[in-house]
Amino acid sequence: MASLKDQGTAAFKAKEFEKAIDLYTQAITENPTDHTLFGNRSAAAYSLKRFDDALNDAEKCIEVNNAWSKGYQRKAMAL
Repeated sequence: MASLKDQGTAAFKAKEFEKAIDLYTQAITENPTDHTLFGNRSAAAYSLKRFDDALNDAEKCIEVNNAWSKGYQRKAMAL
């Protein structure tokens, strides 16, 4: 069975953004130190025009790993 992260990514690619957010949220519960999960959930929220949620996740992504440039990209998009 694919990991929650992989399932979230598949849902995102299928433009099932609500499902992707749910799966990334579950994955974050299991692994809150994986910065990519926050970045991915930020992208899904952005796709739904939930810019506040996207910004919050982008900021959490940066907090967890401030060396990952994509976190800053997600933040800029949300702003």
